Amino acid sequence: MTPIDATPTSVLFDLAKRHCGVSHKELAGLLLSGRPLSDGRSPQSRLGDRTWVSRFIVHAPAGTLSDSYFCDYAVGALRFAARMKSRSKRALTGNAILEIVCGEAGRAMDDALKACGQSPTLYRNMMERIACEGSLTADERAEVALVLLVTAACTADVRRAVAEAREFSEKMHGGGLATPPLAPMSQGAAREAVTAGADDRPRWLGLLRIVAGAPQWVEPTATGAEVGALALTEGAVSEVGPDVSGRHARLWRDDAGAWWVQGCDSRHGTVLVNGLTGEETVVEPPRGQRDGWQASPAPVAPGDQLRLAASTTFLLIEGYPG
Repeated sequence: MTPIDATPTSVLFDLAKRHCGVSHKELAGLLLSGRPLSDGRSPQSRLGDRTWVSRFIVHAPAGTLSDSYFCDYAVGALRFAARMKSRSKRALTGNAILEIVCGEAGRAMDDALKACGQSPTLYRNMMERIACEGSLTADERAEVALVLLVTAACTADVRRAVAEAREFSEKMHGGGLATPPLAPMSQGAAREAVTAGADDRPRWLGLLRIVAGAPQWVEPTATGAEVGALALTEGAVSEVGPDVSGRHARLWRDDAGAWWVQGCDSRHGTVLVNGLTGEETVVEPPRGQRDGWQASPAPVAPGDQLRLAASTTFLLIEGYPG
């Protein structure tokens, strides 16, 4: 049962801790923004202050949290998904995430939204539609469900959360959410719908530019794809800013299923931001700053960000081209 004073945000953090193995501090690190606020400090810089995280984020009154406290909600949701899937003990699959978010444990969010004057029916309708969407794989449905959950929790605005989830599904997975069949579903059929959609095909790596646009996809092969303003090879990623080199970097997938990135002697360099920890790794320094530096590939994973020069940041995802 949901405590009477539970807020959507506290329900999200409780769900993550109790059912997903992600602590309050970990989840805050995945969701909070690194941009400075009016006092010159970013929310990310306050992660070490447990009192601040508890009072001003986890247990903040519904509707009082500013968007400026958080990174993009879809980005935060994808980081959350990546964290659950990469746990050293009992990593969660897309199916398992759906069971938690769409199932009985996730219904605590319905009660918290109702308590702050929001429509739990609209939220539940959207969550059930996501769970039953047959055109998406389980991993893709889990991502959409987490966008809905995270946005609803952080904004206490169901209509906005539904709009964010629909836009994410259309942009990232190439389509909206269809109306389910007219025939009612039994409990067993509903459970099968949640766990259906598993796909053994290697998933492509998608580069979603943070400012706008649809993802650009990299085929899961040893050849991979070049990234650059003037990259001409098959499958090249070229929707980049003006300060990105003509051949800036290369991404590929090895035989073991791991993704890698390496610089291509770019002028302004490449930085990798770990989606779980926020740690930055210099993949390739700018020219003129390479004394003693040796080029080597760096491993990347969904949820990470690639920063090319100063103008272009990509969020890395996995999926299939629409």
